[in-house]
Amino acid sequence: MDEYIHQCSKMKVKCEKLVTENDNVAKGIVELVSLHGVSKLIMGAAADKHYSRKMKMPKSKTALAVLQKADASCKIWFVCKENLIYTREAGAPVSHNAAALPASKSSISTLSEWGGQPNGYASKEVDGHIQRSMSENVVAASVRTSLRLPSRLSVRTTFSRQSIEDNSANSWDSVPRGSFPSSHQTSSTVTDEGFSDSSSFSTPSHDASEILPSVHEGRHLQNPASYCEQDAMNSNIDIFDKLEEAFTEDEKHQKQTFDESMRRQRAEEEPILFHRKANNFDDTSLNEAKQRKEVIEALAKANGVIELMKQEMDALKQDRDDIIDKLVKMSEQKATLEQRVDEYGGIVKDLEDTLATSKSLIHSQQLEYDKLKHERDNALKDADELRKEKEKTVSYSSLTWNTEFSLLELQLATQNFSDTVKIGEGGFGRVYRGFLRNTTVAIKMLRSHNLQGQSQFRQEVVVLSRVRHPNLVTLMGSCSEASGLVYEFLPNGSLEDRLACENDTPPLTWQVRTRIIGEICSALVFLHSNKPHPVIHGDLKPANILLDANLVSKLSDFGISCLLVKSSTMSTSIYQTTSPRGTFSYMDPEFLTTGELTARSDIYSLGIVILQMVTGKLALGIGRAVEDALDRDELELLVDKSAGQWPFVQAKKLMLLGLQCAELSRRRRPYRMSDVWCVIEPLVKSASLSATPQSFGHQFVERHTPSCFFCPISQVVMRNPHIAADGYTYEAEVIKGWLHSGRSMSPMTKLPLAHHHLIPNRALHSAIQEHFKQQQKPPS
Repeated sequence: MDEYIHQCSKMKVKCEKLVTENDNVAKGIVELVSLHGVSKLIMGAAADKHYSRKMKMPKSKTALAVLQKADASCKIWFVCKENLIYTREAGAPVSHNAAALPASKSSISTLSEWGGQPNGYASKEVDGHIQRSMSENVVAASVRTSLRLPSRLSVRTTFSRQSIEDNSANSWDSVPRGSFPSSHQTSSTVTDEGFSDSSSFSTPSHDASEILPSVHEGRHLQNPASYCEQDAMNSNIDIFDKLEEAFTEDEKHQKQTFDESMRRQRAEEEPILFHRKANNFDDTSLNEAKQRKEVIEALAKANGVIELMKQEMDALKQDRDDIIDKLVKMSEQKATLEQRVDEYGGIVKDLEDTLATSKSLIHSQQLEYDKLKHERDNALKDADELRKEKEKTVSYSSLTWNTEFSLLELQLATQNFSDTVKIGEGGFGRVYRGFLRNTTVAIKMLRSHNLQGQSQFRQEVVVLSRVRHPNLVTLMGSCSEASGLVYEFLPNGSLEDRLACENDTPPLTWQVRTRIIGEICSALVFLHSNKPHPVIHGDLKPANILLDANLVSKLSDFGISCLLVKSSTMSTSIYQTTSPRGTFSYMDPEFLTTGELTARSDIYSLGIVILQMVTGKLALGIGRAVEDALDRDELELLVDKSAGQWPFVQAKKLMLLGLQCAELSRRRRPYRMSDVWCVIEPLVKSASLSATPQSFGHQFVERHTPSCFFCPISQVVMRNPHIAADGYTYEAEVIKGWLHSGRSMSPMTKLPLAHHHLIPNRALHSAIQEHFKQQQKPPS
């Protein structure tokens, strides 16, 4: 209740809480409805725990009693658990008083009803205050009669706001809005019809009749015509509210008279209540008579139903007798069937024994089958692994051109591996500069005491003996006795040293850098498209890119490279699973997490190398730095100024290509290395057009031919290179002509030759053949 009062206060509606006592709750509610003329009532249909969606009528005794006994003019909503269960519509309104109460000269009449005799009228001044209640909609007014009473003495009475609305709807329609009192007026005049026999009241005034028109109820208040008046009154609520506000302002000055009127009202309500109870008793008697009539009718219907049920019982008895006869027959059939079941039981038992024996035999056969199948799968798996291992490690005689050197030759070539000729060292081993068979070579001595060193040795021999490309370092031979590899000597060292300008070497120009990027991309395109097995380098970085005397780049260090062998159990194989090895800054992030080495792993490493070539910065974090500069539109600040006047458009294209290649996700990188070449090739050609002989060495588009491919005598590219006793390689026909002419001196050393035997230089021959193939067909 307090919550509702709080809500009314928010809406600026004054209300009060009424507390009453009664032995019977339903009876108390009915009396309050009748006493105060309540026209709208909301009450519970049952306790919340009894609520169900099928509930259509009230269930509690109190609700049912109110539904039956409440005044017909009151519209009642029955709710349960915040759901509307049933609505009882309002009928004809009932008068609050049975008759008008007489008034005397010494007493003040209480207006509990607006109505009276149709032929008698009286007027009185009303100094009033109207107060609304949330529970009863009670309106209180202070009335001071026309008798000469003491100043400020008046009587307060309560009457139903709804009664006013119901009884005066038609009269309000004729009242002009301008005739209502203003907010500063302290009194108003109300015309009442309930005091026709009182001679102490003055006649109705003209002003009072304009403000509040007379309301005629008549003696028969239960006439259905009052329903129309009730509906019409709803349209005048706004007018009544304005009058209510005017009356409210005078409330503060009528407190004493209000208390007196309340005492008189309670005294006058007792006969009214008695009259209401008498009316309720009459209604109850009528209801009981009606109920008795309904009970008699229900008994007559029940007798008819009982007669029908007797007939149905007779039919059921007949059906029962028929069913009993059928049961007797079925019992006889059951005995016969049970005898047959016993006979069949023995047959089923024999069959179950036979079935159990068959299942045991099938189970043993299944176990044997599974064992044989498992052995077959293991054999196939072992055979597949052996085949793969053979394909990886076998050296094809038709493709392998490898010269075997002894450990003694390597010791002599390197002055017993002296530190004075050591040109490099790393986790893989050491690299020495040597002079072997009258040729300057680079000798890499791998650490042969561990399995990793032996694996790297075999891998480089297998890969470099199968593939030849102008931008791949040439393997001159190997020494399996000490895990040594003999390469052609490249005097300009590694790309990493030249980018860092080691030993005060001049920086590489942007034309040379662009050409080197194109050369490395071309070599990777060749490796990835190798037949029958593509080759993945796996450790691409500037330290593994070597430069010859003409600054032509050659890719080296294939120790952790791998051949992608197609699996016999799969249609395609696009990756090789291995343990992550290499340099962290250049390693594919997905290779680090999954161990799957793919062609896109080389694309990632190439992207980092491209960014280094353009910016001249370290590899660690270079991708993030370029992205930040791109976001700030400051890419030109990252371009390495030592490379010369690098065209910004070309540098930007290279940096964007490097970022795309160095994406963390493989799916966002170029799909193939040939796609990268399609972007790099026009940039390389553009750089070659602006290059000078000093900045570019040889034109890249003319496919620079290594100097070791030329015969020292004829200065023509060799077709059939052979090694003479002085250690130099010559064209076979030319050196033979030299020896057959009677010359016993070396054409290079001018020293006598120890013998005239010639050894084919198969490694160089293979490299020359690959070079001619590349000249005939551009990279794709």
